[in-house]
Amino acid sequence: MSACASSSEMVVIWIIFSIEFVVMCLVLYGLCCLFRSNHAVPLFVMNLFVCDIIQICTKPVLHLCTLNVPKNILFFVFYLYFLSILVNTGFMVCISVERYIMIKHPVWYRLHHSCRNLVLISLLVWATLCGFMVIDVIIALKVDVELAFLLNVIVFFVPYPLVVFCFVGSWKALSHSVAVTPDERKRILRILALVLFNYTVLFLPSIVQNIIFAVSFNHGISSYYDCLHSVSGIMMYLNPLADSLLYVFIRKDAHSVLRFLCCKKLHENQLMVDGSG
Repeated sequence: MSACASSSEMVVIWIIFSIEFVVMCLVLYGLCCLFRSNHAVPLFVMNLFVCDIIQICTKPVLHLCTLNVPKNILFFVFYLYFLSILVNTGFMVCISVERYIMIKHPVWYRLHHSCRNLVLISLLVWATLCGFMVIDVIIALKVDVELAFLLNVIVFFVPYPLVVFCFVGSWKALSHSVAVTPDERKRILRILALVLFNYTVLFLPSIVQNIIFAVSFNHGISSYYDCLHSVSGIMMYLNPLADSLLYVFIRKDAHSVLRFLCCKKLHENQLMVDGSG
């Protein structure tokens, strides 16, 4: 369930934790500004950030073996961390499918794209995956741990072909579309490419690691598994940083907001220098 991390691994985890905590605070502040300015807030991205916050806060706890944490609490933290990753993949699929439908079927998208439908889809994703987690825990405790682990591997891998399909399909559709401006085309492809990058580079190593573990469940673990486990765990822990870029790519005004904040900061620094001079 949890593994005692080496001192070097814990240093890396805490460095990533510090960076991600600051970045997520800035992103949430930006979303609050959008709320106050009555801008449309990307609901799927907001759900991703909720998952990222859970992941950021629970990951270090799983490796702090110096704390005398009761097994029940550690069990809960582990499945909360696992649920955050699982729901994260679910909303990455939602973002990819949404962009694909927006490009491939624009009329249907405009007719059915509403805040109510987005809220219902978000609740459905949370409810479905929470239900799966409950079933998985029951199978692990009452039936077979290996079967529960294999179900986890399958559920993690199934969305990947769909993400690839949405990226390729959107790319082909955009190459023949004349209704989409070049800037909008670049913005959509960046979003889909980032989602595909997250899944391929940050999630796929962990899926491969779990497949190796599932295959060798009853045959002993290779000496290379520990190294792969550490690398894949750290790669997955970098996912919140990559998710924060979705805020920049999805919001059309994000670049101007960032430019304004940078200029404001430089102006304040210049005033401080002039005042001290």
